[in-house]
Amino acid sequence: MNGDQKAFSDFYLLWEARIYTYFLNRTGDYIQSQELTQNTFIKIWEYRSTLSTDYNIETQLFRKAKLIYIDWLRMQITLRKRKAAEENYAFQKEAIESNAGQNGGASIPERLEKAISHLPPMRQKVLRLSHLQGYAYKEIARELNISEKTVDNHIHKALKQLRQILSSLLFILLLFSKFL
Repeated sequence: MNGDQKAFSDFYLLWEARIYTYFLNRTGDYIQSQELTQNTFIKIWEYRSTLSTDYNIETQLFRKAKLIYIDWLRMQITLRKRKAAEENYAFQKEAIESNAGQNGGASIPERLEKAISHLPPMRQKVLRLSHLQGYAYKEIARELNISEKTVDNHIHKALKQLRQILSSLLFILLLFSKFL
């Protein structure tokens, strides 16, 4: 199969239905199963030179399918977390803004945004990607071309700074509320 497109085409026709069924049984989604099946065969083609003669091709094919399925599951979990974070953020923002509208003055999201704007630019970016957009550390690291440990450090330092900024603000608000 090394470089022989005809052999690969025959291989695809022989195994495509079984791989598709494998994915369909796990995802329950026809379109996702088609996509995952295509990805499996694309990966097999891309890495055809590294296929081992020690294992039969069926074993290697299903191992690749399993890895692609695991990657897909991880992506689904990340997407669900991101969606939940966005919905939670929108819900909290709406609740806080309606509360602030009743009480007057700057809303809590405005105060939070102002506090975030005092952070160094990279910390702002990492914090927004993580806490407001729901990205995983691995995704942030890949997007910003930094290590996951660096992402973790930025998040830790940003949250520490925000606590300091917001606690000072809260103290001042409490202090002045006594005079109102």
